[in-house]
Amino acid sequence: MRIYSEKNALEFCFEGSTIRIYIVNDEIHIAEVVTYEVSIGEYLSKIQIIIKNGKVYVSSPLGVDEVQNPENTLKGLNELIKDMKNSHPALYEKIQKILSKQ
Repeated sequence: MRIYSEKNALEFCFEGSTIRIYIVNDEIHIAEVVTYEVSIGEYLSKIQIIIKNGKVYVSSPLGVDEVQNPENTLKGLNELIKDMKNSHPALYEKIQKILSKQ
């Protein structure tokens, strides 16, 4: 899987969609990048996964709810970023710092 990284974000392709994982303050947000045929730029999905204080939440226009069994989400994120440890150490450390907060 090819991962593109920036200072506070990374992107990868999943089943034809671009997924962005980005840091906002002390939170990790995971969202699909939404584009339209008319060139108006890209937007992030209104439904997002947020990792904050060691907990995982789903945020949508209907509200924010805590995920009761987030093990697969956290395991998947750790698997995704493990190869970034050497190639993008600063971003890797930022993500690990947020993930380690309980």
